[in-house]
Amino acid sequence: MAKRHPALVPVARDHHDGLLLAIRLQQGDRAELKLWSHDPVLQTEYVLAFYDQHLTRHFTVEEEQVFALGRDIRDAVALIDHLTDQHRQIASIVNGLRSDPPADRRPVLQSLGRLLEEHIRLEDRKLFPLLEAQVPPAELQTAQAAIERYYA
Repeated sequence: MAKRHPALVPVARDHHDGLLLAIRLQQGDRAELKLWSHDPVLQTEYVLAFYDQHLTRHFTVEEEQVFALGRDIRDAVALIDHLTDQHRQIASIVNGLRSDPPADRRPVLQSLGRLLEEHIRLEDRKLFPLLEAQVPPAELQTAQAAIERYYA
């Protein structure tokens, strides 16, 4: 992980677990992991629990705190809109798995994995460096306190 401003560290730390899930979902039954089930029903159960226990809070922190940091940065606006749209897409996929799982879940789980990986990499590689370079230090410091409250 790149050296991050302390305000973004808790969010970036969450990204590690999200990337692990994304990669496992993309590998499906090819994953050579002892602690990862190859059963798509069990993978779905894991995704639903992960979403409820981690991603909902993570998305809230991003939208209320992190994305707000870029609201006045011209180069960040379209990126933030795209990332917010990806949050909605991820939620829609998860809600579909929850309410009406398809008979063959593998393609949906793999698609979710690709979307989640793309989303995390965009934040880590594009948004965070942009915020670190252009948001005033005092504003980042204020955001740090607010972000840390979500993780307390």
